[in-house]
Amino acid sequence: MSTDLEKPGPERSDAPETDKPRTWMGRILSRLAGWLGGHDFHYAGYLPSRPGFLLRYTLDPFFSRVTVHPRYLEQLRDLASQGAVVYTLKYRSHLDFLFFNRRYQKLGVVAPEVAFDLNLWMWQPLSHLVQIISAAVNYFTRRRSWPNPFQDGYFQQTIKEKRGSLLFLVDQVGFRQRFLKPREDPIRHLLEIQLELDFPIFLVPQMVMYEKAPFRENKSLWQLFFGDSENPGRLRKLGLCLLRAKSAVVEVAEPINLKEFLATAPTDGRLRDLAQQIRRELIQRLDVQRRVITGPVMKSREEVMELTLTDPALTRVMEHLAETKKKKLYKIKKTAQDYFWEMSADPHVFYINTMHRLINWLSRHLFEGIAFDTQGFEKVRQASQRGCLIFVPCHKSHLDYLILNYLIFQHHMQSPRIAAGKNLSFWPLGPIFRGSGVFFIRRRFLGGKLYAEVLHTYIKTMIKTGYNLEFFIEGGRSRTGKLVLPKVGLLNMVLRAYDEGAAPDILFVPTFIGYDQVLEEKAYLQELEGGKKEDETVGQLVNARKFLKKRYGRAYIQFSEPLSLKDYMAGLPLPESGDLQARQHGQELSYRIIQAINQISVVTPFSLVCAALLTYPRKGVYRRELLQIIQVLYDYLQAQGVPEADSLGDLTQAVEDNLAVCESRKLVTPIEKEEGLTDELGLGGYSIDETKRPLLEYYKNNILHFFLPAAMVSLSILARQGFEFNRDQILEDYGFLRDFFRNEFIFSDQDPETQVTETLKYFTSRGVVINLDSHEASYTLSASGLKELAYFANLLFNYLESYWIVFRSIKFLQKKPRSEKEFLKRIQSIGAKLHKLGEVERAEALSEATFQNAVKIFGEKGIVLKKAPEGKGATTFSRPADEDAKEYYGRQLARFLRR
Repeated sequence: MSTDLEKPGPERSDAPETDKPRTWMGRILSRLAGWLGGHDFHYAGYLPSRPGFLLRYTLDPFFSRVTVHPRYLEQLRDLASQGAVVYTLKYRSHLDFLFFNRRYQKLGVVAPEVAFDLNLWMWQPLSHLVQIISAAVNYFTRRRSWPNPFQDGYFQQTIKEKRGSLLFLVDQVGFRQRFLKPREDPIRHLLEIQLELDFPIFLVPQMVMYEKAPFRENKSLWQLFFGDSENPGRLRKLGLCLLRAKSAVVEVAEPINLKEFLATAPTDGRLRDLAQQIRRELIQRLDVQRRVITGPVMKSREEVMELTLTDPALTRVMEHLAETKKKKLYKIKKTAQDYFWEMSADPHVFYINTMHRLINWLSRHLFEGIAFDTQGFEKVRQASQRGCLIFVPCHKSHLDYLILNYLIFQHHMQSPRIAAGKNLSFWPLGPIFRGSGVFFIRRRFLGGKLYAEVLHTYIKTMIKTGYNLEFFIEGGRSRTGKLVLPKVGLLNMVLRAYDEGAAPDILFVPTFIGYDQVLEEKAYLQELEGGKKEDETVGQLVNARKFLKKRYGRAYIQFSEPLSLKDYMAGLPLPESGDLQARQHGQELSYRIIQAINQISVVTPFSLVCAALLTYPRKGVYRRELLQIIQVLYDYLQAQGVPEADSLGDLTQAVEDNLAVCESRKLVTPIEKEEGLTDELGLGGYSIDETKRPLLEYYKNNILHFFLPAAMVSLSILARQGFEFNRDQILEDYGFLRDFFRNEFIFSDQDPETQVTETLKYFTSRGVVINLDSHEASYTLSASGLKELAYFANLLFNYLESYWIVFRSIKFLQKKPRSEKEFLKRIQSIGAKLHKLGEVERAEALSEATFQNAVKIFGEKGIVLKKAPEGKGATTFSRPADEDAKEYYGRQLARFLRR
């Protein structure tokens, strides 16, 4: 390893006090330094563990308010146990050194005691200040030069003793020192020291973030005088420390191990060049860490418009449209500009901060707490350094994007740009949302090629610029409580932007957002009963104040492992058939994302109680039996290892609390409280309000996907003639049900054979079924297992009844084809009649969403004939010419319904 051309400086003497003072003044100063308990050399950049009065009683109280995440403290303790820790800050700052010195001491991690190239005389205790002055004069009288911590071995001794130190990467003083005297470059000096040590030196880049606002390209007059948020002037930094310490946070980037760095560095490399390389890398890591929080430089709406509308690909599309539609190009461009103004966000710090304060107030008034997945989010933060993030949450409420963005911002990360429906752009919410980073898109734009191209280019521009995005892959809010099949329009646009080189990598973050109770549940039930969705208006906004009168339990936010698009595409074959195969990749990716959301869904006590209450169609249930059902369902969830709310740690108390909630909401009524009834048998029980069963169904559906394997295996077993069966029979039924309900549920990507085998193994372990022959995989149902299988099978019974209603309604198509709207209306009417006659037992089976899914699968299977509209006509349905498929599925439905 080359050691540069400059001659090394003089080594520090191990015992400089052996040199006798040359003058009587030197002897006096030497005795004074010894009397004060000091050494021959004292450095003004060293701060004792007990600083002066000025620091202890002025800044210390503010320093203690700054947040330091426990994960960083653990990381620093681990580094200190392995070697010497040298903290690095980007900009020179007395205040930052004082902060890290005092804060880290109190937190019990290695604190920076020594600062390279920093004079701390103002903050020294009086005794140490006298030591510094006397030692400096004494040194000068002996050597006729002032002390130099580089040449005298002071920094070397500090590192050998593994004491904490700190250096600055960018500052005029340090640059002048390094430029004129390269041997006094701190990083180069540390490389020299590392060559002589057995243990590593760790350079730890870190910073204090007082402000989260993104940078703007043009500096304001305030910034010109007082500095920007990245490198504020002394007055501004002091003001930030005093006024914003409580919201400030320490950020630590990935450290550099100098021992490992030198081991991999070229042997002919000069230390000066290596030091410069390390300095650039540390600055890069700090900049990336800062951008995780602040986001990229904020561009004006006009600048984003210019970047979007002048994109070469979009320009070619506009020219082609002008040519094919025989229109003037400027008119096409004017239309594209109008589309941009209609959809684009216009973020502003004022709106962003106002919205976050409002959401903070709302969340405290609406919920008893929010369970936020901090461990999962830490993985998301780390992934954000590799590329653009696309948050893909499930969608249950209008509160979803508000709460998620608020919590992302609160946990020190830039808020993503959110895709929202154009229906939310009404005044006054539209301008507020737009100013908070929301962009509005039309629900449908079939045939609108120019609109689709402008939207795609706008998304590509945001990804290129470095913004994180957020969109709901279900398209809209789920009215049923379970995940809706994915819509791939926006996802395909992101894939196309990646294919066009918008970013080296894009990472999707499947996100679960759930609630104990949802604000919009009443509106959802009206739509499921056939009611029309009401448009969002100012009147609805005014009426929303009624929601503030009650609380809705807890909210839950969970994050799945970020999915790298680069890695995903690397594992796929290259598209051979153009857009068709590209769309297929998008479809596969969408299912992978939505399956990941299902896997991290949180089981809440309320959803578990609701599922148990709906196990049977009876109007009531004995308390003892209800508790038994809950225990059976909970045991299965425990065996699957699914995420669950903390309150389920005490199952008994959680069940009691949520039964009380059901009672207060009049979902159930204890028998003893029913008018004119008494509980003579003393068994206890609950009556279930028939009109509230669809509401209970909504919350049951929140966790139904976890029970699908057990429910479908149970349906198959109970549909058998007799008590004996084999695994192949169950697997055949399982495959049928999985295919039959493919438009209804998001199934796990685990293969059916494995799921059936594991489910049978679980039932065997509980004594529900008995394995008669392990070689032939034959089983028999135990005497006690019938009831437990019924608990699981009945979770899907209402779906079978819904599909049965649609099957029975096919007679309506005998005379002539019917439109989809007309057909669904008649299905709803027939279902209501069958329910009153008792042929359909469950009120929750009368769900328009389930009817639509049944009509769709019947069309795919040829049970009904679906004819696409011609021009502006409507889709029509008619009876099939071949009745074989209809008869087959009719028999299967009757078998599973045991009719």
